[in-house]
Amino acid sequence: MRNKKPNMKVVWNSLIALGFVGLSVFVDWIFILGAVVMIYFNQKELMRK
Repeated sequence: MRNKKPNMKVVWNSLIALGFVGLSVFVDWIFILGAVVMIYFNQKELMRK
């Protein structure tokens, strides 16, 4: 088992994306685009390492 610290940038981007998903469910569907953008940034960050 590895004891690596989590990448905090990825963690925060994931939490923001979850917030956008919640907004898309409760407010308006267009907020899903924010979640897609945050997932894209997460993928770029994870592929960089």
